[in-house]
Amino acid sequence: MPSWLLQHFLNPGFVMAGTALISAPIIIHLINRLRFRRVRFAAMEFLLASQQRNRRRVLIEQLILLLLRILLVLGLMLLIARLILDPSQLSVFRGARTHHMVLLDDSGSMRDRIGDTTAFGEGVSVIKKLVAEGSRRPGTQIFSLVLLSNPEQPVFSQRDVSESFVAELDTKLENLKPSHRALSLVDGLTAARTLFGDKEDVGAIKHLHVLSDFRQRDWQDQKAMSSAAEVLDAAGVTLNFVKTVEQRHANLAVTDLSGDLQVAAAGVPVRLRVTVKNFSEQAATEVRLSVHQDGQKLPMTLTFDKIEAGESVEREFDLVFETPKKHDVRVSLEGDPLSEDNSRLLALETSAVHKVLIVDGDPSGDEGSYVVDALAADPRITGFAPQIETVDYLRRRPIDEFQAIYLLNVADFPADALDPLEKYVTAGGGLAWFVGPSVKTAFYNESLFKEGKGLFPVPLDTAPRDLPIVEDSGPDLVLVSHPIFRVFEGQENPYLDVTRVAKFFPAAASWPRDDQARGDGVQTIATLRNRQPLMFHHRFGKGNVITCLTTCGPAWNNWAKYASYVVLQLELQKHIARSDRQLERRLAGEPIELSLNPSEFTDMIDIVVPDPAGERTIRLQAAPDAGNPKSETRNPNETEKTTPAAQLRLTATFRDTDLPGLYRVRLLDLNQVPFERWITYNFPADESDLSLATTELIRKQIGEKIRVSIQEPGEFSWIAGRDIGSEVRDALLMLLAVLLLAEQFMAYRLSYHHRPIPSAR
Repeated sequence: MPSWLLQHFLNPGFVMAGTALISAPIIIHLINRLRFRRVRFAAMEFLLASQQRNRRRVLIEQLILLLLRILLVLGLMLLIARLILDPSQLSVFRGARTHHMVLLDDSGSMRDRIGDTTAFGEGVSVIKKLVAEGSRRPGTQIFSLVLLSNPEQPVFSQRDVSESFVAELDTKLENLKPSHRALSLVDGLTAARTLFGDKEDVGAIKHLHVLSDFRQRDWQDQKAMSSAAEVLDAAGVTLNFVKTVEQRHANLAVTDLSGDLQVAAAGVPVRLRVTVKNFSEQAATEVRLSVHQDGQKLPMTLTFDKIEAGESVEREFDLVFETPKKHDVRVSLEGDPLSEDNSRLLALETSAVHKVLIVDGDPSGDEGSYVVDALAADPRITGFAPQIETVDYLRRRPIDEFQAIYLLNVADFPADALDPLEKYVTAGGGLAWFVGPSVKTAFYNESLFKEGKGLFPVPLDTAPRDLPIVEDSGPDLVLVSHPIFRVFEGQENPYLDVTRVAKFFPAAASWPRDDQARGDGVQTIATLRNRQPLMFHHRFGKGNVITCLTTCGPAWNNWAKYASYVVLQLELQKHIARSDRQLERRLAGEPIELSLNPSEFTDMIDIVVPDPAGERTIRLQAAPDAGNPKSETRNPNETEKTTPAAQLRLTATFRDTDLPGLYRVRLLDLNQVPFERWITYNFPADESDLSLATTELIRKQIGEKIRVSIQEPGEFSWIAGRDIGSEVRDALLMLLAVLLLAEQFMAYRLSYHHRPIPSAR
């Protein structure tokens, strides 16, 4: 049946039959035209002449009579079929067999509190009213319930609505809770189309009721939303959007908690950064954050005097972790309508020290000693343990244990030293290059630069060049905004003014200086006053590489003579230190996928998950899987095996990660030695934006061609089945009365009436 009939009639089944009855007046009219047999007689000529004179008038009057009778039949059909001019007023219960599918949004923002309930609770109330109304029409209503967090698996699928089902539904709804995830409404609409299917026996009428808070962020992708709605409309599914939130609430959220975790060491202050965003329309003042370390509240409070509407404010603070092990940190705001985004959790692992390898190309020089003094003048303060070696060390010893590697004035590398270095950086290790007089440019250009594919970011000119001293020329260095240059920030910075570079290695003249034009991912972060590039940052695999075309010591510059050198080296180390071994951070709902090497681990896995009542442990058993794993867990003390037997993996997936908190994965190796992996889950920051989409925006994004009903919060007339269309029905009754009178008048006028002959006196 055409969808427009379903949209505009309470009883669409009568429309087709009523339309067919329009032919009855036409047939009767034609029969009346043919029912007399014409017989010519003496007075015929006179009658024909009279008829010829009045033919046009009689024809028009007959057509008017025919039109009136057609309109009478049409009016009766519209009255019986219950015409509704405004489809948005149409009740969802019409007596015909109807399939009601409810798509209930259970994303994190549905936890927004509204008085004593939540946006999700409002949606549950709508479902109860909808099913209760359907139970009054037994045998005609079918119900399905789908959660946006798992649209492929309905909570209820095509259940007949009855009194017993209402009781079962109430029990189920009492146990439903919204998730902590960021979900896609487009995915829910797409899944709903699949669940409806093409079976006509489900019901000729199909409704999709979308119960959501309809946040503005969900309606940014117009093309995807319109396409999903268009597919449903083409399948004969009527869309009914039901809002559960009337107004936007003010909300503050902790959107990030991070820090210099890659260099966290026991007993050394670790710099952490917390970000708070004001998702409100008004400024927030006197915002306070409490800090918890390893479950204990610390006697410190972070205060934000004022956070403007829509702005994010970042604050840094230091924490000291006395023991080298895994720790957790939580920061929390005071409560507001959406309390789930008021805290943020971070896990980190502190080491006793962080080892740094310094490869000095000139063993007789003292370049490396300057780096050692900067990083570890007192290891108890910095947490670094530098170690000076020659190039030969790269060939003889494993280097994976080092957080970063410095290469100072290295002339060249043997092949068996370059290969492990490339693998180290590719896997996530950090590298810092400093050139010097020993550098062999031909080797660097051919074996290290490799036409832009190697560890060294630029081709070098044939020889170093002096930077002439020019009086009143300003600073020798021109820096871009980069984390390692924090010490030089500020309009009047004395460190930048006194830093001088006497000699440097210029990049090859043929090498383009414009980073954007090259597009090779190499960023020039410092240049000299003669506009020659001096320092670069680029990625090689997973690792960060910083390159400087002057010396690390005072041979070609005076950096090492000032206090800024120490800060620069510490910041450089933080930037390049390998971060691939940091504890994992994820958003609520992301599954934990494990892939274990059976030659290292047993198949038993314990996962300790957070719980409102305390932690609980869930045991999984990994199963053999020879496919390509998405994630991998290895014993950090074991090297990866490449034998055919090692290609077989034990895999397991844990999906119950909706609750934010700390999840601990416990494994046992074949020697029964425990290995624990920590993963922190946090509330998605996108769900903290509680701005609402207007009805106009929703209609615009859906498209003008698609009919959709949008119900405002607290409006239940579409469920109650109020006497909609009464205005149209009254107008039709009045119109039918007028048409009937007009039809009787025209019928009387055109019919033959015998007039009695007056008697003679």
